[in-house]
Amino acid sequence: MDNTSHLADTPTLRQAATARALAEALFPAGARLKAPDPDAVTQTVAGYVAAHPWLRRALDAGLRWLALRCLLRHGQRFSHAPLARRRALLSALADTPLSSHLLRAVCAPFKAAYVLDEEHARLMAVPRVQVPGQLEQFRWQQQISSAAQMDTDQTLEADVVVIGSGAGGAAAAYELACRGLAVVVIEEGQWYDRRDFNGKLPEVISKLYRSYGATVALGNAFIPVPIGRSVGGTTTINSGTCMRTPDAVLARWRDELGLAHATPEALAPWFEGVEAMLKVQRAAPRHVGRIGELIERGARALGFTDMHPLRRNAEGCDGQGLCQFGCPTDAKQSTNVSYMPRALERGAFLFTGFRATRLLRRGQQAFGVEAQGRDAAGQPIRLTVHARSTVVAMGTFLTPGFLRDNGVRNRHLGRHLTLHPCGVVNAVFPDDMLGNATSIPQGFGVADLAEDGLMFEGGTLPFAGHGLMNNLYGDAWVRFTERYPHTAYFGFMIRDTSEGRVRRGLHRDLPWIRYHMNRQDFALFLRGIETLARIYLAAGAQEVLIPGMKRMVSVHNETELAAFMAQRHRPKDFLMSAYHPLGTARLAADPQAGVCAPDHRVHGWQGLYVMDGSCVPSSLGANPQVTIMTLASHAAARLADQLNSTESTTPDRH
Repeated sequence: MDNTSHLADTPTLRQAATARALAEALFPAGARLKAPDPDAVTQTVAGYVAAHPWLRRALDAGLRWLALRCLLRHGQRFSHAPLARRRALLSALADTPLSSHLLRAVCAPFKAAYVLDEEHARLMAVPRVQVPGQLEQFRWQQQISSAAQMDTDQTLEADVVVIGSGAGGAAAAYELACRGLAVVVIEEGQWYDRRDFNGKLPEVISKLYRSYGATVALGNAFIPVPIGRSVGGTTTINSGTCMRTPDAVLARWRDELGLAHATPEALAPWFEGVEAMLKVQRAAPRHVGRIGELIERGARALGFTDMHPLRRNAEGCDGQGLCQFGCPTDAKQSTNVSYMPRALERGAFLFTGFRATRLLRRGQQAFGVEAQGRDAAGQPIRLTVHARSTVVAMGTFLTPGFLRDNGVRNRHLGRHLTLHPCGVVNAVFPDDMLGNATSIPQGFGVADLAEDGLMFEGGTLPFAGHGLMNNLYGDAWVRFTERYPHTAYFGFMIRDTSEGRVRRGLHRDLPWIRYHMNRQDFALFLRGIETLARIYLAAGAQEVLIPGMKRMVSVHNETELAAFMAQRHRPKDFLMSAYHPLGTARLAADPQAGVCAPDHRVHGWQGLYVMDGSCVPSSLGANPQVTIMTLASHAAARLADQLNSTESTTPDRH
């Protein structure tokens, strides 16, 4: 290939001059990390967005915005401004409410290019990801069909069609197939194996995360809530923590929503079955890392006693710390590794790359699903599945919209959203090599305040996350990034009483999520911040860092911490995230109180069920995947018993 042809194939940005000027302003030389070549950074960023037109347009728009702000403020283009002026502008924009969000979004791909550079990672003691060269082949893989492999529309008959392969859908499919039913699972994402989980974030995130992780709850706080889109759903990108539903939560469900079956005794066999399937066990201390020792030291100094390695679904974990980006060894028993293969072994069929678009129904009787995909040539292709029962397991954010679009009318649909809002506090231990790059992201917990709704859990980030999950720029960002080996990460989540709402957004992949944190929950959140900061100080931290949306607060002792906590705070001041959306099609015995009956059938409908996080009635105060799987397994077994006791015929569709 000649040079002309090569250059023609090289990705470029329309706002290349602004992009180069931004890369130069963002990344001065540090004590250990050299300033990168701005042209190389710009080229890498162009490569990230080249195959995604909407991302490329969004980035170009963001760069135009940055150029315009410089023109209005200083009377010259950003690309022509002196370096010091560019850096001053970035600092000023980072301090304003709206501009700080826009700046963070524009800078994210540039920061990613920096922290994903292999030489930068090596200098921060980050080992290379170990991925297999070959994989075993199994007979059940023959029962997976992707839209790209099909050359014509297909119509199938089944006992049950399941929409979604995450925690609820996969567990339901397994239970149904185990009881001899013909099961078809439809998944919008693709099937990936551990060769795809290579730690290259731009590549992995585009495969595994819906909308690149851009799902966000908006209200009096800005709360990212990333969800998955692949076989395995969000279980493929979670941290693997496994907790049972607290007894007190089950009691509230019985008392307030009439869920008589929700007793610890009745659900115990189902919990045990899920835990056996997931191979649940305590995290190994060597993979928890130094952070566990530091947190335990500080917590004990404050009088806490209930601390332990967390229970996880990762037998054989080798501590590469990439749980949120697909496990490269398949140690983590996400449903693409556990439930879905077992369901396929028992005769289920899986169709990937298909988005469920229409519920087949006559009145309020469901008898299947129509789904759309694209063949290898990019042409639309249709999959129609006629079934005696339909299980919707699209997740808390998407299930309500699908049900509403297909005729379900219930005032609770899309409401009662809970999130388990999470906070994080960092600390610097300059004389301690923490081994963050070889620690699992969530391996240790402190549960003394769990009954109050506050659970502390490890939150160590990979190097890339350390560089991306902050609002620093220029010298401050490089200094912070270089301290990765000495920076401790730990977090907490709250059992929220606030409730939000989900509606259809401008794009199906980006639903409109509204969530307003109430005073009670925010007080609990502040308690989490203060308690975790005190734990760090008691453990000997030189500096405690409290990340905010506009700034990162640094405290060095109890006096400075008390002064910070005495200030007036608002939810939007803090860096929050959430990973456990629940409740938007909740269970309740009375249709006036919820969307689905205790057997998970949609109230007022026949043959239509929901088995995912949306039907979990309330916030748990515990990581929810075991709860979702347990409820889905129990409901699917009851559905199978019902179908097996009736005549095996598909309802009349004419």
